[in-house]
Amino acid sequence: MNSRQIAFAMFACLALAARHAGATSTGLNNIPTADTPGDGEFVIQQINTIAMKGSDDFTAGFKMGLRPWGQHLEWGLDSHFAPNAAGPALFQAKYAIQPWEDWPTLGAGAANIAVNSDDRHLAGGEFKFAVLSHDFKLLRLHAGYGVQPDNNAVFFGADKTIKFFNRDLMLRTDAIEVENHSQWLASFGGIYFLHKHIALESWFSQPTDHGEPSVVVKLNFIFKFW
Repeated sequence: MNSRQIAFAMFACLALAARHAGATSTGLNNIPTADTPGDGEFVIQQINTIAMKGSDDFTAGFKMGLRPWGQHLEWGLDSHFAPNAAGPALFQAKYAIQPWEDWPTLGAGAANIAVNSDDRHLAGGEFKFAVLSHDFKLLRLHAGYGVQPDNNAVFFGADKTIKFFNRDLMLRTDAIEVENHSQWLASFGGIYFLHKHIALESWFSQPTDHGEPSVVVKLNFIFKFW
């Protein structure tokens, strides 16, 4: 079985388990960046949010990168699948461009896109964003602004990639406004590439004023179609 067949077989299993299949944009921990998957990369994701109090949350989905004529595009789909009823299906899309070499990369997109009014009522409105990402050699820095009904948000973050047992480990931290500018959600974590087809992410998030901390563990299966 080739990588294309394996990817679609795994996605079919995720879709059946979820009943729907919604969408995290490529980014750091809790923020999007101007990054996108490579051309023809298909990434299946399983996300477990571990609450310090209350129930854990499980989400599954996929994203794919396309780079026609030098443009950087991304699209994806993911959905909550446990506990309680699965769904709704949520889409995301992003376009990124670096106008000149050595200049910052500009990304613009939308996440949390539901297909009907009932799903929008459950998931909330679309999160539309613009973000700048730039590699300053010592650190990569990211800053942007997101627009969502009653929840507009400034966000920023930084990452640094190092070698750990001869594989890439990206350390990441970010902060985003939440609850309509009433407080910030700060996080620290990273992503480790266990294999060229498998990456493990995890991060800890803490609201700055009120609310419980949480830990996210995300497993990525990466396939290259061309």
